[in-house]
Amino acid sequence: MNKTKYILALTALLALVGCKSTLTSWLRANPVPLTDFVPHHEKLRRMDDSCPFHYYWADLDALMAADLKHVYIAPVDTGYLQKGNAWDEFAKSITTADKDLQDLADFAQLAYYKAFKSQEQAIGVTVVDSPDVPNTLVVESAIVAFAPTKSTVYAAGMVGDFFVPCLGLVTDAISSGTIAVETRARIGKDGPIVAVLATTENDPNALISLSKLTWTTPAKINIKRIAIQTASSCTVDKMEDLDRGYPIEFFSTFSDADLDNL
Repeated sequence: MNKTKYILALTALLALVGCKSTLTSWLRANPVPLTDFVPHHEKLRRMDDSCPFHYYWADLDALMAADLKHVYIAPVDTGYLQKGNAWDEFAKSITTADKDLQDLADFAQLAYYKAFKSQEQAIGVTVVDSPDVPNTLVVESAIVAFAPTKSTVYAAGMVGDFFVPCLGLVTDAISSGTIAVETRARIGKDGPIVAVLATTENDPNALISLSKLTWTTPAKINIKRIAIQTASSCTVDKMEDLDRGYPIEFFSTFSDADLDNL
C-alpha cells in the first residue's frame, strides 16, 4: 500500500484509541457456534462486548449450597475442535500440527491452574491435584476452534526483531487468527454442571512488539488471558463487573519465554 494510505489508516486507528467501547466492539471476534461440550445452550446469556466472555450461565444457588473448598483443573480437551475451519487447512502444511495442538492444550491446563492458584485467597478455595477431593469444583475446558495466523504472514510483518501486527489491523494486510474456548464447572468429578463460560478471541494486537513470535504464541497469550479472566470471574458479584481490558497494547515485550512465567 502507498505511504499516504498507510498514514490515513494509522491516523484513523489512533483517533479510535480514546474510545475503548468502540475499539472493543470493532476488534472483537464473532463467537463460533457452541459445541456439545457445554450444556444448557438455551440458558446461556449472550454478554455484551465489555465482558471477556461471549456466553455465560451459572446455577448460583447450587454453587452456594455446595460448600466448595477446592478447585481442580482438568486436562484441556481438544476432541471438540470444530471441523471445517481454518485449522484443518493450516494443519495440512504443518508437520507438527497435532503435537503443537496438544502443547496448546497442556499450556492451557497450566494457565488455568496458575490463574486459580493466584486467586485462592480471594475465592476462598484451594487448588488441588485430584477431582476426588471432597467439596471440589472441577473446571473442565475445551479448545473448540483454532485458526492460527499464518506463519508466512508473520514473517512478512517482521522488520528485524520488530513485529508490527497493527499494520495488518488497519490495512487487512495480516489475517488475524482466532481461538475459541469453552469452559464448564461441575461439583465433584461426576457431579452436575453448575457454570458455563464460552468465548472466541482474535489474536491480541500491539502497535509494536519486541519479540519473535511463533505461530502458536498469540493463541497462548489469549489462553493465558482467558484463564485469568475465568479465575477472576469467581471474585466478582456479577459478570458485568468483570472488565474485558483494553483491546490494544501500544508497546508489548511479550514473548514465548514469558509464557513459562504465568
